[in-house]
Amino acid sequence: MIDRIIEVDVLSVGGSGAGVMSAIASKIAGAEKVMIVSKGKIGQSGNAIMAGGGFSIDGESAYNLLEIENADSSFTKDILFENIVKESYFMSDQNLVQQYVDDSPKVVKQLLEWGKEANQKFLFAPPSTWISAGISWTRSLRHGLKKTPGIDVMEDVMIVELLVSSNRVVGAIGIDIYTGEILQFNAKAVVLGTGGFQPCSLKNTVTDMTGDGIGMAYRAGAQISDMEFILAFATALYPNEVKGSIYPFVMEFNMRDVSYIVLDKNGNEIEMPDEIVRISRGKKLSKLASMYYWGQAIEDGLGTEGKGVYLDYSGNDRQKLENSINSFFERFSRWHKYGYYKGESMEKVKEKMLSDGKIEVGLGYEYSMGGIVINENMETTVEGLYAAGEVTSGVFGANRVRDGLTEMLCQGYKAGLSAAEYSKNSEKIELDKMDIEKQTGYIVRPFSGNGNISSITVHDEIEKICDEGFGIIRNEDKLQHAMDKLEILKKDKIPNIRLSSNSRAYNYEWIDYLQVQNLIICAEAGIKAALMRKESRGCHIREDYPKVDNESYMYKIVSQKDGEKMKQWTRKPVVTRISLPNKNNDNIMDYLLDKDINYNTKY
Repeated sequence: MIDRIIEVDVLSVGGSGAGVMSAIASKIAGAEKVMIVSKGKIGQSGNAIMAGGGFSIDGESAYNLLEIENADSSFTKDILFENIVKESYFMSDQNLVQQYVDDSPKVVKQLLEWGKEANQKFLFAPPSTWISAGISWTRSLRHGLKKTPGIDVMEDVMIVELLVSSNRVVGAIGIDIYTGEILQFNAKAVVLGTGGFQPCSLKNTVTDMTGDGIGMAYRAGAQISDMEFILAFATALYPNEVKGSIYPFVMEFNMRDVSYIVLDKNGNEIEMPDEIVRISRGKKLSKLASMYYWGQAIEDGLGTEGKGVYLDYSGNDRQKLENSINSFFERFSRWHKYGYYKGESMEKVKEKMLSDGKIEVGLGYEYSMGGIVINENMETTVEGLYAAGEVTSGVFGANRVRDGLTEMLCQGYKAGLSAAEYSKNSEKIELDKMDIEKQTGYIVRPFSGNGNISSITVHDEIEKICDEGFGIIRNEDKLQHAMDKLEILKKDKIPNIRLSSNSRAYNYEWIDYLQVQNLIICAEAGIKAALMRKESRGCHIREDYPKVDNESYMYKIVSQKDGEKMKQWTRKPVVTRISLPNKNNDNIMDYLLDKDINYNTKY
C-alpha cells in the first residue's frame, strides 16, 4: 500500500498558523530534520487565510513589549487571564490560559516583525488589537518560514492517519492529493495544527474543517474534550453569492458609529436587554448574544426562509450610514479592492442597507472550543503527539471571546519547542508492514468495497443530522434523535461507501471519504457530551435545561476510544488561580450580568 517512505524528526501537520509556527520553533530549537505538511498551499489554506478581523494580546504587553504608544497599559495580563476564565464559563484549563497570556505577546511581536519585512499591513486599534486580513497574516507566516532555513515543505498532501507503536505516535500516513501516492512519514514527534470542525451546513471562514486532527488523534488513543461547545455568529445569507461571508460581523466590529435592530421574519424586533447590548455590541461577546437571542427566535419558527434574521439599519440617518459604509470600505481597502470584501463586491449589500436597511443573516458555526486534550507544553495524552490551535481544547472552555489567531501562534510555537526537545531524546521506532496495514487498511477500502453509497452523500447527511439536532438551540429529543441517526450511518452506510472512480489521482470522493471518518467522530463526541450536559453553559444552549448549573455540571466531558466504542467521563477544569463557582444562574445571559462573577466588560 505504501508508495514512498519519508524520514523526519519532527512532522508538523497543517499549513496555517499553528503548523507553521510549530515547524519554525522546532527548527530554532535544534530539531535536525523538520517537515511541514499541508493539505493545501502553505499560507493559502487553513483558517488564518480566511480571517478578516482582529487579533490581540493584553494592553500592558502591547505598550511595554511592543512599544505601541496608544495601547492601553491598564489592560493587564491579570485582567486578560481573569476575563478568559470567566468568559469560558469557568471551563478553561487555567494552566493553558496562563500559557496563552504569557507567551502570546512575544509571538505576536514576531509575526508583526515578519509582516513589516514582508510589506504587510496591520492596523492597531486600542486597547490591544491589530486589524488585518487573512492574506497579510499568512504572507507574514510564509515570510517567517522562508527566514528559517532547513524546514522541508510538502504541500497538497493530506495526512490521514497517525502511526502508533506501544501507545507512542511514531509517524503518519499521508496522501499526495494530485498523484494519489500513499506516503509513510516516520517521525520521532508529530505536531497537529489542523484546525477544528464544523458539523452543520451553514459555515463561515473555512468550509472544510472536518476535524481531521481530532479524528486522527482519537483513533490513536488521545483524549478529546469540550466537544459540545461550538461558537457561531452572524453569517451572510445575502446576497447569495457571498453566503457564508463574515462581513456582517466585521461591519459590526468596524462600524460602531451606526446602530441596528434585529428583526424576525415578520418584521418584529428580537429584543435584547439594554445591558447585554451594551457589553456585547461591537465586541466578540456579541457572538454568544446572537446565538442566544436569534437562535431562540429561529427555533420558535420566527426565522426567515433561510433560517436567519434581518439586521435592520433603517433607523440611522441615511447620510451617516452611507459615510460609515464608505469608511468601512476605505479601512479595508488596505487589503481588498475598494468596495469589496474577500474578493466579492459589496455593492448589493450597500444598496440594500441604504434602501430598506434589511440584511438577512444566519448563525454559521465558526470555531470549535472542543478538541484534543493537552497540557501547557502542548503534549497530548499519547506520547510523541503534540497539538496546537483550534484542534485542541482547554483555553476557551465553553465560549471563545479572545482570539483564535493568537492561540494558534502561541500554542504552535510552544508545541514546536516541546516536540523538538522530545525528538532529541527519542529513538525512531519503525513499524512492520503488517502493523501499518492493520492501522491504515480502511484508507483504501472504498476502492474495492461492495457498496454503492457516495461519501459525499454521507457527508451531507451528517450535516443535515447536525442541523436538526446539534445546532444552536438544543434539547433532549433532538439530540437523541441525531445520535440515533449517526449510529445508523456508522453501521449501515459508512462501511458501504464505494468510490465511483478507481483512480487515486485527485479523487475528491476519496478525500471526502477520509474526512467523513473524522467528522463523524467529532459529531458523535459532541452530541454525546451535549446529552450528558443537562444544563446551558456558554455556546451549549439547551432549551429544556436553561440554567447554568455550577452545582452539578462544573466539569469537562472527556471522550476516548475504547475498542470500537467511545467512552466518556468527566473531570474538573484545571485550577491554578481562580476558584470555581458553585452558584447557579437562570441562563447564560444571566451569568454575564451576575455581579458576583465580576466580569470586566471594559475589555
